Amino acid sequence: MSELLDEVLTAYGGLEQWRAVNALTAHGRFGGLLRSRFPGNRMANLTVRVQLAQQQAVFHGFPQPDQQAVFDRGDVRIETRDGEVTNARRNARAVFAGLSGLRRNLHWDALDAAYFAGYAFWNYLSTPILLTRAGVTITEGDTWSEAGERWRRLEVGFPPGLHTHSQHQTFYVDAAGLIRRHDYIAHPIGGWAHAAHYCDDHRRFAGLVFPTCRRVRPRRPGGRTLPFPILVALDIDRIEIET
Repeated sequence: MSELLDEVLTAYGGLEQWRAVNALTAHGRFGGLLRSRFPGNRMANLTVRVQLAQQQAVFHGFPQPDQQAVFDRGDVRIETRDGEVTNARRNARAVFAGLSGLRRNLHWDALDAAYFAGYAFWNYLSTPILLTRAGVTITEGDTWSEAGERWRRLEVGFPPGLHTHSQHQTFYVDAAGLIRRHDYIAHPIGGWAHAAHYCDDHRRFAGLVFPTCRRVRPRRPGGRTLPFPILVALDIDRIEIET
């Protein structure tokens, strides 16, 4: 691991404490332009449980209050509260490409939303221990000036078998070791979907630190961002940790 990643892990509660976590459940509110593609209740009030080691996320009450959407290592399904499967799709990422992806430029069904939100929230909520997984490569990039601060950068390469936005991503780290910005290309949306994901209002839950205010903005060439539209707005109220 890099020295900078060590600083990040310490700032977020420490590697050993993260390794002790089996799962966590986040409660909050989800908004932004991207939410308009989601069907049903559009996940406005969010309750998601992620298993850190398994690439699994379960969204309770989506797409309807009596249902749950499950992302499970690339496959997705919609279940009743009792676990009865009502719809399912294997290898859900594949349908975002080719002719089948044309419809998804305008509208997603519940399984599309379950895939995108599933891997995205699994990535977000498992960071920074995500960056220690086997096959992930880390290099330290040049520093970056923003908001009157100098942020150091982690250039991260993800292995093909890990579900994430893009294989190359950049994490911006402030002087306290906190990730303040996260750049990627959201490939299921399109190769043009260059995004800057801002992370603020870091809070501690059961000894671990999480940003509770997240905003995703369009990223221009050169790395500068546009203030609008807000693509994703995520506000976390509380997180429950399972060890």
